[in-house]
Amino acid sequence: MDKQRRYALNAAGDFYVADGLCIACTAPEHEAPELMAYDPNALAGYHCYFKRQPGTALELQRAVMAVAVGCCGSVRYGGTDPVVLERLAELHASDACDHRQTSG
Repeated sequence: MDKQRRYALNAAGDFYVADGLCIACTAPEHEAPELMAYDPNALAGYHCYFKRQPGTALELQRAVMAVAVGCCGSVRYGGTDPVVLERLAELHASDACDHRQTSG
């Protein structure tokens, strides 16, 4: 499920929600409420998205957790930061990454 099409309301950046895959579980939004929102006008009546990208270490941690708790793989990480990729691997969320961590 690499390099998914991004939902149109996502803020530009590494964290995003794939278009059409959100099932309204609300778990990611609870992990990062300052970074995420939902679109009540979406086709199914609900679609979450990143309204802004993390700007602090705490927000980065919350964005990583939002990816990790996503239940259907819609909340994703499209970046290549090895620290973020390693943390997502530790959280068993590598399948939600567009790029895989390579062994060094």
